Amino acid sequence: MLLLPALLLAPVVGWAQGRAEALLQFEGVQPRYQASYAPGAVARGAKELLDPDDAAIADKALKALDTAAGRAFNTKASVAAIQQEVASAGTGGAAPSAEVLAAVGRFVKLRTDYAAMNEAGKAEFFNRERARPADPARTELLERMAVGDVRDIDFSSQLLMSAVVKQLARGNGGQLSGLPDSTLGMALDTLWSRGVTSTRPRNLMLVAREFERQVTQALLAALPDADVAALLAWRNDPQAAAEREALVGTYRAEVKGSGGVALRTLIRAWPRS
Repeated sequence: MLLLPALLLAPVVGWAQGRAEALLQFEGVQPRYQASYAPGAVARGAKELLDPDDAAIADKALKALDTAAGRAFNTKASVAAIQQEVASAGTGGAAPSAEVLAAVGRFVKLRTDYAAMNEAGKAEFFNRERARPADPARTELLERMAVGDVRDIDFSSQLLMSAVVKQLARGNGGQLSGLPDSTLGMALDTLWSRGVTSTRPRNLMLVAREFERQVTQALLAALPDADVAALLAWRNDPQAAAEREALVGTYRAEVKGSGGVALRTLIRAWPRS
């Protein structure tokens, strides 16, 4: 008796997974997560936000962070979790059309080619494409994308990692390592919930977000008009808003969860002074 419903449900689940996979490719979720949280990336990101004086004394803390983050973050597992949540949000939506899939593929190639360029090549591409007059379709498509919100999440994680490294490097690790597990967990959770409030970090985050959007705008400018139209129609269908919300929410949960594990591991392993 359950066979027929299962057979009827299978195409719907397949369509949802297809939609989710296409959206993650379009938004560049896997390469973004890999670049930010693969081994070595977390420590490099934290170092970028340190003042020169702190960076000069933070080598030991950064190495310890690298070890802890390498064990805590798992790109494959996190991307799979994000895709599953997006698929759940997109159940009932139509499968991406051949035109959409082709447009996503061309956009992925543009992003990959851009990432492989040297700085001069990137500047030339960016200036050329950004010089084109902005059009409503590409502007609207950019507004439907999650790139700015996801960049904010990455920056928030980077800032929290940097703040902890700074305290360890300055010899203040005992203030953190002496906290009970529950209190430490609450403190890290509070810092995440509070977000970026200080003026300088807030300005840096706004700059990072805007740069991410401008690069994406340049990439969209290089797409054919027909691809932009197909992608915009896809991202304006009834499931699109829920899929975007699921992507951003689950990306944040994965980064926050893995980052919390990394920081607790780092702090607990740090010698008390």
